[in-house]
Amino acid sequence: MKLGFLYSGQGSQEIEMGKDFYENEDLAREFYNNINLEKDIKKLSFYSDEIDISKTENTQIILIAFQIMISDLLEKNNINPDAVAGLSIGEFAALYKSGVLSSEDTLKIAEFRGRKMSEISKHIDTSMYAVIGSKEEEINRVLEKYNNDKNFASISNINTKGQIVISGEKSIVDLAVIELKNLGKKAIKLKVSGPFHTDYMKYVSEDLSEYFENIDFFNEEIPVYYNFLGNKRNNENIKYLMTKQVKSTVRFEEDLKNMIDDGIDTFIEIGYFNILKGFVRKIDKNIKVYSISTYKTYLDFLKEFSYEK
Repeated sequence: MKLGFLYSGQGSQEIEMGKDFYENEDLAREFYNNINLEKDIKKLSFYSDEIDISKTENTQIILIAFQIMISDLLEKNNINPDAVAGLSIGEFAALYKSGVLSSEDTLKIAEFRGRKMSEISKHIDTSMYAVIGSKEEEINRVLEKYNNDKNFASISNINTKGQIVISGEKSIVDLAVIELKNLGKKAIKLKVSGPFHTDYMKYVSEDLSEYFENIDFFNEEIPVYYNFLGNKRNNENIKYLMTKQVKSTVRFEEDLKNMIDDGIDTFIEIGYFNILKGFVRKIDKNIKVYSISTYKTYLDFLKEFSYEK
């Protein structure tokens, strides 16, 4: 067995996220009690309503906190991956697990990144759709017809086989969706609070570049498959990759395909709603994927995983 950890992104948060772990695991209690940030992460994670946890400035930090905690619990049970990948903000949890970032710095980055992305998003009327059944080249041709110097849309995510997400200024996205539907494609409107992974985030990219100057990034102890590359890195600087990631297309389908090609045959998804599990199944339905979100799913996983090993 070759095991991969997958860390989900924005949209996989849930109310009371991590609360059941806090109530049942000493490690989880110690972790949440010792987080030292401007925000009260324990209160935000356990007691906020859906509106508050869906705000970008809150979502990113509670997701990362949850994913670090689960990673530490799995390590406590001697369960460690042969490779890691994360979707968007989840990529920072992957960097933590790989030894690139400390727990403290990962949390600080998530808080900073979420706040900066939220600030930019408040000034732009945006929309986001998942386009089903189209290809990258076709979507780019359509978008180019409507984009202009002031307003634009672009491909923000290539998630899995046949699913590409477009994001940007609402009027441009809406025009592109109409044309894509006329071409026989399906488009599903997504809940979104900003034009993530588009060039609208260039100022966040610049802010992250400056912020990273005071943070130590170490070499990977476990292979990381990067959103910006769709693969492992060669000689690229990790800080550079993570500043590009926020304003560039997330090539998650390529990450998954390359992980599978490199021998990963079992995945653990950390996050709610089995989103990444669905992505993997679209690529290869025979790949085993466990999903951990609630404490019950964690206990069920430990039993099944121990039995299968």
